[in-house]
Amino acid sequence: MKSRKILIVSIVINIILLTIIMLKINQFEDTLSRLTLYLQSDLIQLESAIDYQNKNNWKEDNVVLEKIEDVKESINYVMVTGKDSDTITKQQEQDLWTLYNFLKKYPDYNGFPNTQLSETDRSKLVELGLKLRTAGWGMNMSYNGGWESFSKALRTLVE
Repeated sequence: MKSRKILIVSIVINIILLTIIMLKINQFEDTLSRLTLYLQSDLIQLESAIDYQNKNNWKEDNVVLEKIEDVKESINYVMVTGKDSDTITKQQEQDLWTLYNFLKKYPDYNGFPNTQLSETDRSKLVELGLKLRTAGWGMNMSYNGGWESFSKALRTLVE
């Protein structure tokens, strides 16, 4: 009788622990999904900044460079958070590296507010803005927070 009670208590405790673990895993996955939304928001802001500067004769080149830097920081944040919580897959990590390496071919933000880009750099950035829109990351466009849609849009962007 006593061993039966111990067995029942043990089973109940194990079920509770398993439930807590599953809830924590879901929380981490939700966090990664929210961080992906922030990253996509930064990509949309980058497209918007490029479009605005292009339409206004590139009066503030550094704004676009700051937005590229914001995207790179978001990539890093998603990757670090995903690794620390052990919720990022190898494919997701590869996707983030692909995006980071893709952005490395554009001018870097140097911290100076009066940066002047060459016409070649501006043309590359206009092309980047068009690619972002084609991928689905542009102003007045809807996007999905799931990783599948992020990965699909990323493949469109880097092609």
